[in-house]
Amino acid sequence: MNMMIEAEKKDGIESYKFHHIDTRKCAYCKDFLCEKACFRNIYTVVDKEGSPRCTIVPDREDFCVKCHICTTQCKFKALTID
Repeated sequence: MNMMIEAEKKDGIESYKFHHIDTRKCAYCKDFLCEKACFRNIYTVVDKEGSPRCTIVPDREDFCVKCHICTTQCKFKALTID
């Protein structure tokens, strides 16, 4: 069984198992610190040259130790973790 839950999209927020990403805020990002800060490689940013959007790497979410480095590094506060 695939451990990653298909992202639900409500008002620009993509919700995974316990990560929530406000992709509307991602569109303003130029640094991609979520991707760089996460030492567990949970995040990837797609369409960096156009309209950037942070997303969870398939089958990586369960590797998260909820250290919140990503949430503190994101300038736009687009990331939340339950």
